[in-house]
Amino acid sequence: MKEFMAFIYTEGDHMAKMSPEQQQDHVERVGGFIQGLMQSGKMKGAQPLELSGITISGTKDNLHDSPFNESKEVIGGYYHMVGDSLEEVADIIRKDPRFEDGPWRIEIRQIRVVQGIN
Repeated sequence: MKEFMAFIYTEGDHMAKMSPEQQQDHVERVGGFIQGLMQSGKMKGAQPLELSGITISGTKDNLHDSPFNESKEVIGGYYHMVGDSLEEVADIIRKDPRFEDGPWRIEIRQIRVVQGIN
């Protein structure tokens, strides 16, 4: 089995635009989707991310910290998935109920295994 990271992109706090009932419904549907994948062994982990942070860039002698958000779109969470192929994981992600609540973008990338890192 290969491992994949799925990065969930959002523009701002999507939950702020929802009523309390819509928020609860969203959390239950997405939570159920995640729980099902965890139980099936297709997901190793999933968490939302804070919408603010910093970027550290430069070289060893010249590092800079700056806000990472240069656009409206930020990574709002991730899924750590397992599957036989990128296509299999993409098929699973297409069923994510968050797509029912508006436009989302999820980027899926295979984790490259390099011996000696872990």
